[in-house]
Amino acid sequence: MSETVETKSLGEKLLSIPKPVLYLVLILATALPLFFPMALPNEPKDMAVKLNESINALKDGSTVIIQSDWTESTRGESRGQMDILLRMLMRKNIKFAICSAADPQAPEVFRNLVLQLNKERKAKGEREYEKWNDWVELGFYPSGEALGQGIAANIRDAFGGKRDAPPGGQDRPVFESPVLKDIQKVDDLGMYFVVTGTKSIIIAIERFSDRVAMGGMVTGVMGPETSNYFYSGQLKGLSSGLKGVYDMCSLEERDHPGTTMLKREEQYILSLHAAIFLLIIAVVVGNVGVFLTRRSK
Repeated sequence: MSETVETKSLGEKLLSIPKPVLYLVLILATALPLFFPMALPNEPKDMAVKLNESINALKDGSTVIIQSDWTESTRGESRGQMDILLRMLMRKNIKFAICSAADPQAPEVFRNLVLQLNKERKAKGEREYEKWNDWVELGFYPSGEALGQGIAANIRDAFGGKRDAPPGGQDRPVFESPVLKDIQKVDDLGMYFVVTGTKSIIIAIERFSDRVAMGGMVTGVMGPETSNYFYSGQLKGLSSGLKGVYDMCSLEERDHPGTTMLKREEQYILSLHAAIFLLIIAVVVGNVGVFLTRRSK
């Protein structure tokens, strides 16, 4: 007896593409832009333009606080945001104090980034940003609500118990440092920045955005919600998602050519859009496959 070979319809073939093939295409689509970068046209969003202008308007030598609430889970967006922010502050000799809420891993992440940037500055023959004299750590706070309320009520009480040390020196109260010695209340800060993938930025805005200029750097997921606070004037600028990082890098490169981050962010943007395009194609192929399969029955 002869066996009948059952042939799949086009719809069934589309629905049975092996997963390893899809993964291989995904890897190639996202990896190729990293090896073959290209310059991309970009029109920065107004919120990123305003953030760039606010940072550049800071007086050289002034002090800001950065609330760094991101960890490796949002590295793709938050790391680039923190990176460009620190580079801009260091270029203007702005002193900064860093605190964290929301995730106990955050302090270690920003310490590593500052260390990396200092190594880069040293290799270029630039002045390293010195602990105590140029920046201090304010520690981790498990409750963003309590932190925000404490800063609004009395910033010296909120951080009064924190200590840091100059190079080779003993721990001393942070308000004895050149960074914070002139800060009596939150109003004395040049700006207050929040880099996060959570709602911790909204908590800070609610507590003291009427007393100090605030800048936000959030993940794409938090962007639509947080942008309301930019349009209301409670945030002086906002970087949202990977596009926000690319906008900030584009603006910094425009004003100060030679920015090393722009090329990297162009690669990331290409990889992201390649992945999104592949997702759209996969959805279209799947729906066409279902339609053809149902039609053939």
